[in-house]
Amino acid sequence: GTNGTYLPKLFYYYFFLIINETAGTFTNVAKSGYMSTITPNPAERIRLITLAELLTGYMGEDMPRYIMGVLIDLVNNKVVTWKLSSVFMVMGTTTAVISSLCTFWFFLKSKERVPQSLEKPSVKEGLKAIVSNYPVLLMCLSEFLGNFSISKSETNYFIDVLGSYSLITILNIPSGINGSISYMFVEPLRKRFSSKSLWIFNDIYNSALSIGVFLFGMTKGKKMFYQTVPMCIAFGLKEWFGKWSWGISKVITADLWNEAMDYCEWKNGYRMEATTGVAKGLILKMQSALLGSVTSLIMKKIGYVQGLEIGTQNDRTKFWEFALCTIVPTLTGILRIVPKFLWPISKQKRDEMYNDLANRRQENVIDYINEAKET
Repeated sequence: GTNGTYLPKLFYYYFFLIINETAGTFTNVAKSGYMSTITPNPAERIRLITLAELLTGYMGEDMPRYIMGVLIDLVNNKVVTWKLSSVFMVMGTTTAVISSLCTFWFFLKSKERVPQSLEKPSVKEGLKAIVSNYPVLLMCLSEFLGNFSISKSETNYFIDVLGSYSLITILNIPSGINGSISYMFVEPLRKRFSSKSLWIFNDIYNSALSIGVFLFGMTKGKKMFYQTVPMCIAFGLKEWFGKWSWGISKVITADLWNEAMDYCEWKNGYRMEATTGVAKGLILKMQSALLGSVTSLIMKKIGYVQGLEIGTQNDRTKFWEFALCTIVPTLTGILRIVPKFLWPISKQKRDEMYNDLANRRQENVIDYINEAKET
């Protein structure tokens, strides 16, 4: 029952935001270091990441979004008398509890299998590693440039222009099987191509699909994006073709960070997941906070008014809602692809790196056993 600028509410939110950010930093530090210690074998690591993404992709990522879309439509169309804030609170709490239970189960079952260095690298060395470890620098730079992408989700467009958020759920049903099948391509593609090639291809491919949808929406005197059936077909095709690269996007992107850490170990003799992860996270969080404000200002500039009845935003606002989920994020984030072309680890170098690391780790294990026997 209070307005949006009620000061105690803002302090309350700020207090819990600090707790969330602090806990998130500790979690990310532990996660970034732990995931790379589960297995020393890159092929097994790819298999585990693929299996995890395959099992959790639909139930963990898509299903809550589909359920939420139906609930939002039911509330907006007054089919049910629930408050939208209550729907968000219940769904947010439920998904948080479920994900926490799954994480706790993983904590109980998993084990570290990569021996860690007995000498702890200093924080100074860790910060230095971001610059000296070329792959890490490129990944951070690509993500930094990509975060300048100005976008809003398809939610606003589907609600305000096409009239229903549930349409997104319907459009995703035919392409759902493609996302699962796409994981079968990861291992053979990775054997044939470098991570760099797959990384670049995935970026260009999905950008081309978004541009295609925007250009189609601009036909018929720049008015096609108002038409429900044609645009549903266009977005449906975008999802259909886009899901074929889903496996590559999920697995290769996750493994590139591990590959960069392996490169650091190969070149320098130590791993710096935690320190580099903290430094990268700090920079990206500051950037995200700034750009979040910019996005809010842009929504105000295009005339978007929160809380209006479905379809009552003005025509100029509707156009920009369409552009902000198609062409605008592609153009404003286009510089992220430049560092990808500079990725130094070719397929041949990657194979050489993992062979050397396997031999080196085997020698370390033998030395450790010998030292233990002497002790």
